[in-house]
Order: sequence, then C-alpha cells, then structure tokens
Amino acid sequence: MTAIDYDELEKHFGLLRTAPQKYLAMADEFVRENPNHAGGYFHRYYAWEKLGDHQRALDDLETSLRLEPHPTTYRAKGRLLRAMKQYQAAIEALSMSKTMDPKGWIDAYGPLFRADCHAQLGDEAAAIADCALLKDNHFLPYGVFGTPSGNKQEVIAEIRRRAAAARAAQGRA
Repeated sequence: MTAIDYDELEKHFGLLRTAPQKYLAMADEFVRENPNHAGGYFHRYYAWEKLGDHQRALDDLETSLRLEPHPTTYRAKGRLLRAMKQYQAAIEALSMSKTMDPKGWIDAYGPLFRADCHAQLGDEAAAIADCALLKDNHFLPYGVFGTPSGNKQEVIAEIRRRAAAARAAQGRA
C-alpha cells in the first residue's frame, strides 16, 4: 500500500459502510506513518468500532486523547464506553466533553447519552437533570445507539423506566 495523507483518509471515510477492513488498513497505514497524529487514531477507532473490536477502538481513542484532547473524541469515548456497559467511565468522558464544548455537547446528544448512563446505574435524579438539558423541541423518531426515542417527555418517561429497572436489578427499589 502506498502512503496516504490525512485528507485522503478522510475522503475514504465512506468505506466504513461498504469495506470496513479496507478502511482499517488505510487508517492503520496512516497511523504507522504518523504515530503522533491524533486524527489518525480517531479514524482508526471508527474502523475498530465498526468491526466490533471495542477494546482496540477504546485504545485508539485513548491514544488520540493523549496526543490532542478534543471534545468530539471525549464524546466518542463516552458513547463507546456506554456501548461497553462501562457507564461510570462513560459519564466521566461525556462530562469532559461537556466541559470543553457545552454547546457542541448538547447538539451532539450528550445529555441524552449521559442521562441513559445515569439511568443504567439507577441514578434517576442525575438522569433527569441531564434530560432537562435536552432542547424543548427535542424529537428523535428512533433512538440513537439505543437511547430512548420520541419527544422530550417520552425520553424522560423511558429514562425513568430504565433507572427503575436498574435499581430493581441491583436490589434497591
């Protein structure tokens, strides 16, 4: 494989849908040639996640963050940790994203992801506090990566249900 530059890597991002192994090979080559480029690790994370290797995806996000802390990378880390059911660590990553870019965090459904993490831990109060940060006209006809769908009130109702289920599973009503 010939050397690729970062623009070429970004240009081929669509390969994740059709040929994730090919995209991984491109990202891997870029990382080998540019071991101090945070964006290369971020792109490779996408490939690992698409291929279902969450630990390697997380490792690449950690490296990207060590090289260049960025709110988008923290959001990605929070979403990935949530998928791995590491809810407390996900909350911490999402909180860092919020601290670095409060508006971007809200626009990228940060409150929804963090509310769901709190709910999965049974912390209804914290989950509802995050739901309060959702825009009043919030509406998703489908859940994003397993988050509740619907308008703000429907999301809150589902978050309450998830928190109650988590508390019941933990043996605390």
